[in-house]
Amino acid sequence: MFGYTRMGPATGGRKTFLYVAGAFNFGAALVLVLLARFAPHLLGVDAPSASQLLYVDLTALLVVGFGVGYVLGGRDLERFWPFLSLGALGKAGVAALALLYFVSGDTGALVMLLAAGDAVFAVLFVRLLRAHAVG
Repeated sequence: MFGYTRMGPATGGRKTFLYVAGAFNFGAALVLVLLARFAPHLLGVDAPSASQLLYVDLTALLVVGFGVGYVLGGRDLERFWPFLSLGALGKAGVAALALLYFVSGDTGALVMLLAAGDAVFAVLFVRLLRAHAVG
């Protein structure tokens, strides 16, 4: 995805970073699901209907899936590095979308705060991939 074909292994702090990235995703998915149901005003959105909650849950499932990919990358970066390249793109996209919705007044500051975390992770994923590229 970034022109890399192989990765070297992640060690020490980089492994821990990938586990933290996975935990961030698991936490973000939980926050999204719970707040959408019980406190949508904290997200700065209207209370969703049952059909809209389907999309919230599908989104949360994707977020958890990427989190699993980051944990797998921490265990074996050489094998699972494509999850990080897709994750960097996805996290950058989430940050951009959240910024657009926040600027237009359609979502609250908590969404922007979570998306700022995504922006940081996107940059750090790219740095990690560049540091471990083998070819």
